[in-house]
Amino acid sequence: MTDVKVQPGQGADGQGNPVIDPTKNVLDLVAAAISRQDDLRRAADQHVREIANLRAEYDAQLRTAETARIDAIRAVDVGAVNRAAEVSAQQATTLAAQVANSAEALRTQVAAAATAATVALAAALEPIQKDIADLRRAQYEAQGKQGQQGETRLNFGAIFGGIAAIVAIIGVIVLLAR
Repeated sequence: MTDVKVQPGQGADGQGNPVIDPTKNVLDLVAAAISRQDDLRRAADQHVREIANLRAEYDAQLRTAETARIDAIRAVDVGAVNRAAEVSAQQATTLAAQVANSAEALRTQVAAAATAATVALAAALEPIQKDIADLRRAQYEAQGKQGQQGETRLNFGAIFGGIAAIVAIIGVIVLLAR
């Protein structure tokens, strides 16, 4: 036998050893279970934090990729706008050159038409001027004869009527030349 003495009120087993109170055993098991549950909660919390960190990292990568995609789209849009501006500028330059060429061609045509009209007018006026000179000479001769003879009279109305008809013809020629 062992020299362990059992105190009064305390239970002993068949060999006289003190009996362990089952309440303490239960309390130890409960404490171990609580400790295990706390460990599991801490592990679950750590796992949730790791998943949240992974999601945050993945979201950051997605945002970076989306930003790059949008920047690429914008770059294409900017390129398209720049190309459209280049095409527009090229068309404007081409149109300006065409307008300048057309204007120069019209200037040349107008100058040629003006020269032709001047030549035609001069050619048309030459006989009229010759006729006017002949009329004046005839008038001076008539006045000279009238002064000598006193009988011959010139009809000034006929002369001025002829001059008016010649001026009207000149006006018609000038209008037709334009």
